[in-house]
Amino acid sequence: MGLFKGKDSWERTFRLRSNHGASKGFLAVLFWLWGVVGLLFNAGTLFGLTGNIGVGTSAYLTATCLVWIGGMVLFGIGALLAHTDFDGERPLPQSGWDVGITE
Repeated sequence: MGLFKGKDSWERTFRLRSNHGASKGFLAVLFWLWGVVGLLFNAGTLFGLTGNIGVGTSAYLTATCLVWIGGMVLFGIGALLAHTDFDGERPLPQSGWDVGITE
């Protein structure tokens, strides 16, 4: 903890690539599929209600919405936490033995 210490120098890394596994793409597709289908199902169920709505109907709608939200959270966090491999390449330092050819 040097108060008058010089600024840290960072080593630059070029060409940082991320290689996604198959599980990340699969979970992302499940996230979107579950989200769209669940939203359409829940909206269709909600807007299709007619007449008196009792406790049983409210409990059913609540349960389906909770299952839908739980699936969204599960697949979303799973896709975010799926293994991503980062590959970085550093440029080679200039060597004294290199011959520069110019025209």
